[in-house]
Amino acid sequence: MEIPEQYFDTAQKGMQRVVLEGTAIGLSDLNFKVAGKTGTAEIGKKYVNSWFIGFWPYENPRYAIAIVLERGSPQNLIGGVSAARELFGWMQWNAPEYIK
Repeated sequence: MEIPEQYFDTAQKGMQRVVLEGTAIGLSDLNFKVAGKTGTAEIGKKYVNSWFIGFWPYENPRYAIAIVLERGSPQNLIGGVSAARELFGWMQWNAPEYIK
């Protein structure tokens, strides 16, 4: 069964809004447009797993990313976004061909 194109468009627009005004807003001021989704999962009462998945550039996606941080502090619910921000910062200096 083929998935209608409009479903993909809806998902992409939603993922862009996550970065522009949602839980991944920490990536909204990069010099290229990223879209993504964040999440956390409680591991008992002591830890959380935190993740970020995404793609870029938004207008013409070429790259995808998945970051998972396991067994983090339950107070840190932005770990995946923070790790993505660090990676994108590193890429700006060391692998700019991926973000142009």
